[in-house]
Amino acid sequence: MKKRSLKFWIIMGIIAFLAIIVIFDSFYTVKSTERGVLSTFGKIHDNVVEDGLHVKVPFIQHVKKVNVQQKKFDGKENSYTRDVQTSEVQYTINYDLVRSNVSKLMKNVGEDYHNRIVVPFIRSAMKESFGNFAATEIVENRDKVRRQIENNLRNLLDKNYFTNVQFQLVDIDFDDDFETAIKEKQVAEQNALKAKNVTVQVEEQAKQTRIKAEAEADAMRIKATALERNQKLVEYEAVQKWDGQMPTYVGGGSIPFINLK
Repeated sequence: MKKRSLKFWIIMGIIAFLAIIVIFDSFYTVKSTERGVLSTFGKIHDNVVEDGLHVKVPFIQHVKKVNVQQKKFDGKENSYTRDVQTSEVQYTINYDLVRSNVSKLMKNVGEDYHNRIVVPFIRSAMKESFGNFAATEIVENRDKVRRQIENNLRNLLDKNYFTNVQFQLVDIDFDDDFETAIKEKQVAEQNALKAKNVTVQVEEQAKQTRIKAEAEADAMRIKATALERNQKLVEYEAVQKWDGQMPTYVGGGSIPFINLK
């Protein structure tokens, strides 16, 4: 009797243990930053599981929880410019997943969606955009190139899965010889601008000197004309310059310099 009683309680204990497992495997929660992907016997359902407490069939159904916060990835690609300059480009891309279609994304693409879909489109968009510009144009219009790549990505990436795409160019590393040529060009342009400023300054000084000389010449002509026309003005000018001493000559007395009458 005692042996039967012990066996009975062992069986009941096993049943209770299994019941607990079943209960715990039947309920699950999804956070607000997640979406659940439900599968039955490995087959993924199209409908996404929203955040909250949910029930599933234990041991038969499984839930994959996918983080739906904004994604940020850093990468590096090599691209050719229109004038066949090589460049190594470091970039950052941010995007959001369309939450209502996370299950379809997992079903059709899988968890490695970034490397399988996003990276190839980044490579394609960068090659197309860099191919539209010469290397010097990329240096001078970096943000324009960035915007073009970003717009290309927004058109290429499936809007059913990806949204709010943002692309940033972190660094563009051209061939060393080309970068040296760019620096030399910039120095030459700065020196040319400096020389131009000096030339403008010299021209302005020459212009001011010429204007002053012309003004003085005009004043002298006006004065000479006036003196020629008025003899009294000649005498007036002489008086203005006379120091009060009468001129003397050897062998003779003083003579008046001008007629003061």
